[in-house]
Amino acid sequence: MALAHGAPWIEPDLILTADGVPIALHDLTLDRTTNVAEVFAGRARTDGLHYAADFAIAELQRLAMVERRTGRFPHVSSRIPTLKETLDLIDGLNQTTGRRVGVIPELKHPAKQPGLGDATLKVLAAYDLPVRIQSFDAEALAALDTEHPRVLLIRHEAQLTPQGLDGIARWASGIGLPKSILTPTAASPSRHPPVISLAHERDLAVYAYTLRADQVGESFTRFADEVTALAQAGVDALFTDHPDQALAALQQAGLRCR
Repeated sequence: MALAHGAPWIEPDLILTADGVPIALHDLTLDRTTNVAEVFAGRARTDGLHYAADFAIAELQRLAMVERRTGRFPHVSSRIPTLKETLDLIDGLNQTTGRRVGVIPELKHPAKQPGLGDATLKVLAAYDLPVRIQSFDAEALAALDTEHPRVLLIRHEAQLTPQGLDGIARWASGIGLPKSILTPTAASPSRHPPVISLAHERDLAVYAYTLRADQVGESFTRFADEVTALAQAGVDALFTDHPDQALAALQQAGLRCR
């Protein structure tokens, strides 16, 4: 759907299975989005949760998966895709449409999943796709043996000192920040948060996450206004669940992100 809506990049979150297969899954656990408790009774850990890392890919693909956000894709069930299946789909649609949509995989909790980075790179190597790799784990991302551009995801402004950005710029091509840090107010939509200038001075692109049409930021009443405000403030890229609406807003305002 994202490709049909014009998204130039696709972002799969990655988890590693018990047999070393990268899968596109947001959570380390399966309970919020699958029927794992029904299919594999007795396989929970002592905390009562079922972890993807405890299951082989053949087991995981027996599960039915549903959307975790209320009101999204009601009555639709799917299964957990592998990274390879995700890339096959993107690559095939690129060939069909003549586009060159890229992927920005996020390594989820790599410190808890040794081998996730290497397994991901091995799968990516089989495809001629634009790639950027991201994670919240600076140590794991910096140590990754790859020529692909890397984007460090950041949760807190305390990480954004000039000295901190200097260190990130030694190995990363960009930073991803919560939209709350980057969003100008509706009253001052052209205000540039200082971190954007600091990052650009160090040749770091700035990514904003995550924009949702059904969860607009507090400073705005319309999703389109939030999108354009971030673009006008100098953000280089937006992560969004609604690329069609984001792209339409940018086009109407005569703006673009990369």
